[in-house]
This record gives sequence, C-alpha cells and structure tokens, in this order.
Amino acid sequence: MYNAFKTQISDLLGISKDALHIHLGLAIYLIVVVVFRRPLASWVPWLALLGFEIVNEFTDIFHEGVMRFQVGDSLKDVLNTMFWPTVVLLAARWHRSRRRAAAGPDA
Repeated sequence: MYNAFKTQISDLLGISKDALHIHLGLAIYLIVVVVFRRPLASWVPWLALLGFEIVNEFTDIFHEGVMRFQVGDSLKDVLNTMFWPTVVLLAARWHRSRRRAAAGPDA
C-alpha cells in the first residue's frame, strides 16, 4: 500500500521515484526551515529531514520485506533526498562565516 501510494504520486506528477525523493527532500527541508523559523545555516532542518528519510527507508524495508531489501537502492534514495538540502546548508554556513569574518572581530 505504501509503495503503491508513492507510485501513484510519481505517476500523478509524471516524475520518477528518484525525482520524487529530490523534490520532496528539498520541500520538506524548506518547510521545516519556515515552520520552525530556523536559518538555512541551522542543522535542525537538515537533521529533521534526515530523520524523516531514515523513517521512510525503514518503512520501505518493512513494506518490501527484508528479503527484497536492496542496500544500494536505499542509499541512492538517501543521497537523492539529502543532496540539495546538504548543499543549501553548507552554502548558508559558508556564507554566514564569511559575513562574520568580514564584520571583524568586534562584531
């Protein structure tokens, strides 16, 4: 049922399940940023997304069965989900550190 639901969403949007991971990962990350009023440089939204993705992968394992579970597929899903939020987090943290360095030691 869970996999059928994800397949229906993929079909409805006309995208692959890999693309669904990418889009939903970034959307969930940004929703957590907004709802919890955290800066993009905060680890909180990234960790929330990682937790969500780990639960999603365990749900996949539960629904597919341990015998049909593929480590490579789960790793690919985690990487697809976490890639762009990780880029955004690192860029925001880099930008924040550059801004603080430019402000000087007294700021």
